[in-house]
Amino acid sequence: MERNTTKVGVQTSDDQNKKETKKDNLEVQEASTMSDRSPPKKRQKTSVPESSTNTSISSVSDVQFQPKPPVATSVTDSSMMLVLSLSQEGKTSTLGTQTTSQLLAANQANEDQSALNRQSINMGGATVGGGSVVGVQGNVNITTIITPSNQTASQPTAPCSDNILEEAAEAIRQHQLEKLKHNEVIPGLTVGQSALPDVYQSLAESNIFNIKNPPKQEPFHPSTEGNEIRRFDASKQIDFHNLLTAMLGIGFMALIGPPGCGKTTLAKRLTLPKRAAHFLVIFLRFMDLGYETVLTPQQLLIDFPFKDLNQTTKDNAFQWMLKNQEKCAFVLDGYDQWSLSLSNINQADMSYEKPSPIQQLVANLCCKNLFSKSLITFTSRPHAILSIPMHLRPKVTVVVGDLPTDGMRVLFFAFAGDHADHLWTTWNSNAPQLIQLCHNPLLLQLVVYAGLSGNVDQLDTITNVFLQFLHELENSVYKKGLKFPELIEPLGGMAYDGMDRKTVVFTNENLKTTGLDDANVQDFVIKVASWTNLFDGDKATFYFIHQSLQEMFAAMYICMKMPDSEFNNVVHEVVYKSHWSMVRRFMCGLLLGGDPKQGKSEKLRTQLTEFMKHEMDQHQLIDLLSDLQECSDDEKNSLAKFLPVKFNFSLTPITSSTAHALGQILPKLNRPVERLDLHICNLNLESLEMICKGISKLKHKMKYLDLSFNEFGDDGVGIIRDCLNNVRKLRLEDCGISDDGKQILGGELQRLGLPLSTIVGLWDENGLFSCNSAAPKVGSAVL
Repeated sequence: MERNTTKVGVQTSDDQNKKETKKDNLEVQEASTMSDRSPPKKRQKTSVPESSTNTSISSVSDVQFQPKPPVATSVTDSSMMLVLSLSQEGKTSTLGTQTTSQLLAANQANEDQSALNRQSINMGGATVGGGSVVGVQGNVNITTIITPSNQTASQPTAPCSDNILEEAAEAIRQHQLEKLKHNEVIPGLTVGQSALPDVYQSLAESNIFNIKNPPKQEPFHPSTEGNEIRRFDASKQIDFHNLLTAMLGIGFMALIGPPGCGKTTLAKRLTLPKRAAHFLVIFLRFMDLGYETVLTPQQLLIDFPFKDLNQTTKDNAFQWMLKNQEKCAFVLDGYDQWSLSLSNINQADMSYEKPSPIQQLVANLCCKNLFSKSLITFTSRPHAILSIPMHLRPKVTVVVGDLPTDGMRVLFFAFAGDHADHLWTTWNSNAPQLIQLCHNPLLLQLVVYAGLSGNVDQLDTITNVFLQFLHELENSVYKKGLKFPELIEPLGGMAYDGMDRKTVVFTNENLKTTGLDDANVQDFVIKVASWTNLFDGDKATFYFIHQSLQEMFAAMYICMKMPDSEFNNVVHEVVYKSHWSMVRRFMCGLLLGGDPKQGKSEKLRTQLTEFMKHEMDQHQLIDLLSDLQECSDDEKNSLAKFLPVKFNFSLTPITSSTAHALGQILPKLNRPVERLDLHICNLNLESLEMICKGISKLKHKMKYLDLSFNEFGDDGVGIIRDCLNNVRKLRLEDCGISDDGKQILGGELQRLGLPLSTIVGLWDENGLFSCNSAAPKVGSAVL
């Protein structure tokens, strides 16, 4: 429902002014309590109204604005299962052009005046698995009444000393550390957070913006190229411990990666004193920035996130930030979960006092019109970053990759406790793909939990791992006593509606569409045995505790309960749109992972085969390989014949699970692979071995394999040697191979009766060792 804008003007009569203002405010607040959109009676595609503002300005003291309440869209994409709790108490917002300090000064001077002289800010709270998350939590209730024009606001206080400003900045720093100091593991595992080792995922620079060609109407500005912004060799790993310092001069960085890889956890770690000893790092979540009102930079970065601190401290801290921009960093977590977008936003001249729409503020942080000497960092799933306009894109993108094998193994044994040896041995023998998935922090916890609570022999795909977890609902204390199969249709339908609307926030109205209208939200917070809630929330709103669980429920509804006629219309979008990638993965497990099912299974299979005929970028190929891992062997054999004959993963770090999936699918191809491009993919020895084993089992010789600029050195020579007979041309430029390693490879070619020209990049045409050249710049051509 569209809301009407209520204008609040200044009257010549004080009594009339008070009366009309009170009436208008009540009308505004009453209108704001109504739902922004009524949930569909049937689960059909619906469009979310575009955000709009209606502002009428006649003077500094006469600004009318009626926003829609904030809409948080998605739970945080963390390596830990994060529990969210957002309130929906926001009613209205009417902001003028005065700064917060000016408004508060005016209020203090006239506190005995009418309600026209008062400002109140009321925000809902949020908790994240052990502590509140710093940031605007949920909807914001802002009622700012501007001082009438016949009254004079008091002047701002005199500038404070540097020591006072420093103390205020330190108060902000300490307040945030208190909020972010805990990251909880999944309850039900055998170890607490304090007992875990300090393990970091691999990080590598990405060239994601060169993967897809830019729109023709836009000039091409490669975001990760150019000597002026280069800080890392693209073929090297990035040291997280020095990331903040190294990137400060860059200005704008993105941390990207798949669900559960640990983007949020790493972003929070950037705020710790040992990482940011000389910085003030402000951590915000995009999901909390859904309000549609005008804000000043101080309100966005300080006033709202640190509402518990007094206004003087916040004013002084912001002044410190303005004077010490080179010591400030802003981390905005979960761009893919933002209800708004930067897609159609251009930077514009701004001042630090002028209120602006939230998208405009974020855009001006990106293009450095605000805090030009500071660092801004986004975290996101890859597909969302690609939608940012070129003039606003991050200068460097960093992929959050695998947990190192040694670190993953330590965590596995810590989580599994006394059962660790049994689980590790069983899965290494029967389902090695699950071990490879454990390089992802979230999946590691879920895999171990499923193994501790279910039949280990039946766990072979991530779909089955999630099913095992969800089947624990059979032991729930949900008072209505619904069994797991009975939950699929109501909860799955609600999850699907949320995915379709790109939100994870649900209300009682959404619940009514499920047929469970006799239960309120408190009754519906399901306890899962020794684990945690399936949902969290309050009487107004509730949420799946992780987006992956919503995606699993949506997949179950689509596969098991959605009418065939609707399924036929939905399946194409699920296959082709990146937003549905995890849902598609679960659907492959549900429909193509066991006994073939008629109807829906055939429709999904047909769409997948058509999709594989289209040209795919690196990330789409990786998603596809993950999908095939969920399918049965028969389905893999059937689908493999439609796979492309050119696999281009260049400039994209390859995870262990992707390497395993690639090694498994290559032997199933029934025609020659023309090209497998893996240059600058940060391959480690484990990943190299899995891929080369697959190549050695190919039915037809591969025409071209590029492993260049992956520094595995002589340790990789023995691995590569075993697949030489199945490759017509192999490029090994700058892989750290010594003269001894080159001798070994040359001897193997001689033994196989192959010419030295089979390998490119190790020796010249006369058979002499060539000097290793420097790694090519990202995006340069590989001959």
